[in-house]
Amino acid sequence: MSENFISVTMPKWGLAMKEGSVIKWLKEVGDEIKKGEPFVEIETEKVVNEFDSPEEGILIKKCADLDEKIPVGSLLALFSNTKEVSENSIEKYINNFQENFKNTPETNSDETLSSKKININGFEINYLQLGNSNSKNILLIHGFGGDLNNWMFNQEELSKDFNVFSLDLPGHGLSSKNFKEITVFHLSETIFEFCKSNNIEKVNLIGHSLGGGIALKCAIDYSKLVESITLISPIGLGKEIESSYLEGFISADSRRELKTELEKLYFDSSIITRDLVNEVLKIKRIDGSINSLELIKNEILHNGNQKNNFIDEINEINIPILLIWGQEDRIIPSNHINNLNKEITIKIIPKCGHMAHIEKSQEVNLLIKELLN
Repeated sequence: MSENFISVTMPKWGLAMKEGSVIKWLKEVGDEIKKGEPFVEIETEKVVNEFDSPEEGILIKKCADLDEKIPVGSLLALFSNTKEVSENSIEKYINNFQENFKNTPETNSDETLSSKKININGFEINYLQLGNSNSKNILLIHGFGGDLNNWMFNQEELSKDFNVFSLDLPGHGLSSKNFKEITVFHLSETIFEFCKSNNIEKVNLIGHSLGGGIALKCAIDYSKLVESITLISPIGLGKEIESSYLEGFISADSRRELKTELEKLYFDSSIITRDLVNEVLKIKRIDGSINSLELIKNEILHNGNQKNNFIDEINEINIPILLIWGQEDRIIPSNHINNLNKEITIKIIPKCGHMAHIEKSQEVNLLIKELLN
């Protein structure tokens, strides 16, 4: 019976993804798979990552060969609620799926998932909005040297329950880079003005690294706007930071040099693909990028340590706070949590580096949903 079948399709991770390939099956036919459990490893142009099952069931058919590139939305695997399924019914279901998939009008991903530009204080800010505008608002704030694509494993999933914005900070991605001075206060003010321009009266901020410090500064300065903050390996909670990473990231001018720096961000650096490195290099080579990064680096660092200290403020903020840290973070050590009061929810994730929202996206997404629901 077709009602026993559950289709699992190739996911879409980020704006540019059009296809992906299976490089490793983590489960075998006949295995029971729980919702949220990794069952296959997928490679895209930008990243290699495990795909957490969106459904629960028994794996009855692998529908993609290893290293075969298949389009987003095409059949990846077939689950059922029973092992007692005939080959004929499996074949019939797959043929029917493939026929419907072929006949579905192609949607232009650049139109359905396209970023927009907005002018904030004379700067052009690139952003993406997904979800229902009537739902709770989330704003995702990336870290140093990143862009809105850093949230490729989070924004679409969170948009099923929330109205989710991501943006390129000034000096990053496709946003303006024509400033002469930048501080955490300026970046925090940009977030406030961005929300004002989008008629966002209440927002839940989720910030990574530098973005975590900006989210925290926003909560301090604009308390009527911010409902909660989720901080992932944030700056501002201790002195220690791997300053050589920021300096090395800026100076890296070849693929090999940049890959060496990017590997410091992850517990498992195999997640980094050649195209990801090339994409970061491409952004770095935009006019004004290096100067912008230098200015922002100088706002993060002072004599090799962190310049900003928000310990007193975070311990006094009276809103829900979730702090997420990779136990193996080599950029900002997780022991900075020792300075925090017991009212703050803290989650240390093992076998995870500085990029928990990418390396352990399913766990991070669930933690965020628990906080907001």
